[in-house]
Amino acid sequence: MYNKKRGFIENREGAIGIGAMIIFIALILVAAVASTIIIKTAEELQQRAEQTGDDTRDELSGKIQVIGAYISDDNAAGTAADEITLITQLSAGSDSTLLSDISWFIVCEDTAAGTSDVNSNDFDGLATDLSGTLIVAGSTVESGQTFLVPIDTSTTCSPTVGDDQEMRILIDGGGETYVQLHYNSVDNGATIV
Repeated sequence: MYNKKRGFIENREGAIGIGAMIIFIALILVAAVASTIIIKTAEELQQRAEQTGDDTRDELSGKIQVIGAYISDDNAAGTAADEITLITQLSAGSDSTLLSDISWFIVCEDTAAGTSDVNSNDFDGLATDLSGTLIVAGSTVESGQTFLVPIDTSTTCSPTVGDDQEMRILIDGGGETYVQLHYNSVDNGATIV
């Protein structure tokens, strides 16, 4: 009888196949993690871009345009303006805006005290349409709607001939308008912008 010794034959090809399969699975896992991070980053960038676009649109279109301004009432002596009137409208593309969300302030110099004064208020209860009819308090104005805003200057920031005043008009959540008021005259009807 033959006694033949049988040995095991190593199959190295199978070991290489298992190693390749492990590397392949690892690459799939790495790719899945990387794609998740890329997708999340892209979503965050898109949300930031949309928010920035909305903020920019509000800043540019959510603004008041001052078409003109004039003195609507001078004091009895004719030496100062007791009231000025702004001719304004919302910028093109603006959303409907509550008059209470539109505010203004005028900065002026108090020459007697050597300090600055501020005269401020909102448009609610002051604004009128072009015919002079009061726009009801709590109303909204539309884009392109022209309206008048009388501002009482008799107590604070009462301008005299030669004065310059800075005025800013702000919309809550919108833009800001800067106007330089210059008083060449304080007679009724004199333009100041």
